[in-house]
Amino acid sequence: MNKLTMKNIERSINTAINSGHFENLQRIYRTIPQGRCQGCTKCCMESVQTHYIEFLNVFQYLQSNRALYEVLFPKLIRAYFLELVEKSPCPFLNEEGMCMIYHYRPLVCRLFGHWTEEEYEASYRTIYNENLQNARLFRNKYGLEVPKQVVEYKIQYCQDFEVNKRIQRSQRQSMVDNIFTMESAYFMRGLITEDDLGTGLISWFIYMIFDREEASALRIQIMREYLEDGISETLEEVVRKTRVVI
Repeated sequence: MNKLTMKNIERSINTAINSGHFENLQRIYRTIPQGRCQGCTKCCMESVQTHYIEFLNVFQYLQSNRALYEVLFPKLIRAYFLELVEKSPCPFLNEEGMCMIYHYRPLVCRLFGHWTEEEYEASYRTIYNENLQNARLFRNKYGLEVPKQVVEYKIQYCQDFEVNKRIQRSQRQSMVDNIFTMESAYFMRGLITEDDLGTGLISWFIYMIFDREEASALRIQIMREYLEDGISETLEEVVRKTRVVI
């Protein structure tokens, strides 16, 4: 899939409704024990991997809240194109640090705090190595130096999150497997492809506007301008001219 079209999104939503996928997704969400969060938002610093059915769940919510989406739209564009040159809070947070899609947030957000510290550190090492590989790619292929603070950025393990019972790794994997089973319906209908696996929540919305190649080329141009001048005229033009799609 190069670009998410409204036609395919509408087909996907109809598939989700007719197949009971939204209800199944909520059922999975409800099995996750609610923890006590201090609300520091230190964990809300990146676009988390989001299954397609989860994106559809968020999208459908924003369809019925267009005013909210219009507020989010420019923030999503800026976050996508600048995420490799500066660290900034999740664009779904409001000025008070509250999640504007809290009841529709993806599985990854809901499971934060349910990992053991050992699991969390192992995951960070994997992410860090991937960041190093990406930084080398941008340096060798495009002559761009991804800032060290972005490459090495680490969301610290949260010691303050309180939960009566953590979900074990096998339970977390079972949730992922159940969601992926639902997603097979969209693969079979050609609505998504294997290239879409691991897509971040912000990226799903960007791919409604630009195809992947166009988004990638724009990102390189914007990164280059931003790293050289601390601002990108291309980005400002994209924000001004891009029409809200929903």
